[in-house]
Amino acid sequence: MRLNRLLAASVVAVTAAVGFVPTPAFAGGTFQTQTNLNLRNCQWLNLSQCSVILTIPTGKSVYLNCWATGSSVNGNTVWYNAFYGNANGMLAGDYVNTGHDPNPSISRCV
Repeated sequence: MRLNRLLAASVVAVTAAVGFVPTPAFAGGTFQTQTNLNLRNCQWLNLSQCSVILTIPTGKSVYLNCWATGSSVNGNTVWYNAFYGNANGMLAGDYVNTGHDPNPSISRCV
């Protein structure tokens, strides 16, 4: 009986501890490009200072990890940190079919 109580107390303690582990509020997601889109290497999210890593064809799926504000593209200042194949870079939010920028399922980059 004493072993059962000890085991139950341990389970409660572990559950309580795990409940305090910080986790992201939102995860990233996979979305489709609306046009041929340049995946860019941007340090300050200033479009004029971003080098092109590669061009993603129209309709391809990209994984959007997080978002940040940067240079305006057609009035949209949201940029996404994205993965395509083995490449990672930034995409202008105006050219990705997210439904809304920033998409609420994607957290802000920190």
